[in-house]
Amino acid sequence: MRSQKILIVEDEKNLRSVLAATLEAEGFSTAQTESAEDALAIMARELPVLVLTDQRLPGMSGTELLARIKERWPRTPVLIATAYGEIEQAVQAIKAGAEHYLTKPVDEGELVAIIRQALSCRGHTNPPRSQDLPRHGIIGESPGTLEILEMINLVAPAPSNVLITGESGTGKEMVARGLHVASPRAHAPFLAFNCGAIPLDLVESEIFGHEKGAFTGAVRSQAGKLEMAGSGTLFLDEVGDMPLAMQVKLLRTLQEREYTRLGGNQPLRLAARIIAATHVDLAKAVEAGSFREDLYYRLNVIPLHIPPLRERREDVAPLVHHFLRRVCTELGRPEVDIATAALAAMEAYSWPGNIRQLENIVERLVVLNRGGTILAADLPNEMRTTETERIRPFGGAYDLHAVEREAVVSALNKAQSNKSQAALLLGISRKQLHTRMKNLGLIVDREDVPGGEKL
Repeated sequence: MRSQKILIVEDEKNLRSVLAATLEAEGFSTAQTESAEDALAIMARELPVLVLTDQRLPGMSGTELLARIKERWPRTPVLIATAYGEIEQAVQAIKAGAEHYLTKPVDEGELVAIIRQALSCRGHTNPPRSQDLPRHGIIGESPGTLEILEMINLVAPAPSNVLITGESGTGKEMVARGLHVASPRAHAPFLAFNCGAIPLDLVESEIFGHEKGAFTGAVRSQAGKLEMAGSGTLFLDEVGDMPLAMQVKLLRTLQEREYTRLGGNQPLRLAARIIAATHVDLAKAVEAGSFREDLYYRLNVIPLHIPPLRERREDVAPLVHHFLRRVCTELGRPEVDIATAALAAMEAYSWPGNIRQLENIVERLVVLNRGGTILAADLPNEMRTTETERIRPFGGAYDLHAVEREAVVSALNKAQSNKSQAALLLGISRKQLHTRMKNLGLIVDREDVPGGEKL
């Protein structure tokens, strides 16, 4: 793995020094220059893992530098910093291959979060965190989950808009609440609004509010979600379902930082932070014409993707135990255990409904359980089929890979995920356990991912 050096291209000396100090405090090394021409020479000599450049430079511009880098080093991510209001230049930079854009003055937390995410997506190992991160109720120890927690810690203090993407049931609202609780806005309200759950003719009224008589049935004035959120956070869930007419008004609100109630003419100041979420690919929706491109870039200041549960199998066991304890407590029942074979079957399952599906199944298993332990035979048929096929795929012949995996999972469970203790139970060294876990698919080293892309 080569040195995690970041090249900073900025003609303002003081700002360049501040950016370098910020990144070096996070464990990165930096190279600095004031011109694009010199940046290309540094690229050829040192090949940094990422380039952060200002758009306005003496001589060659940041966009021109981007084009030259993409010609020679297409896999090197480039971030472009633009002045506030230069959204069109930022959009063009993204189309030309920039990883992301930042609005000056650059927020330190936003910068570090985007850099860490960009490097992680290309298989690079980020410098270690200096301290354990708050959990915000988020369960799991997979690399994907730890990355989400890190992003929350870095992004929460910034006022920037965040776009959370991920399949249904992955916990997008919980992550949004974590961003709110960890932010300076925690004392103010957190309001959630599902853009796809309200009739189209009521969406505008719900978000912006209305005055008495604004439409049939408006017998009194009503504040909208933006107004009620105050200086807190408004979470727009399933923003991809927002009608185009509403997208125009939301874009104008984000640009001008003010809005009016439906039927009113008194401007109201936008003080809330906007966090949006969607399970659809908004970039494809932009291409299809169902979502405005300019609004997409306004919302996508900080992208935060939540991987599906099938890509975070290390999280299944802690989630199962968490939901078992919670459901038993809520139902007033004695604690229910789960057999190793049952847990292994749940880890092997693909979970199309993600964490929401897992939670519902655990509740069902607890309600129907009478013996105090959930067995593999108690699981839904699709999970039992998965386990049976995995362990005995050929007319009763054992799958040694699956048997070994079950033994390792059992030892880890008994040792409460302590790898040293689990290795002792298995009679092997900790290093051998790590190798076996890697071979069995229980952990993934990003350096081993073909092409450097994150799984």
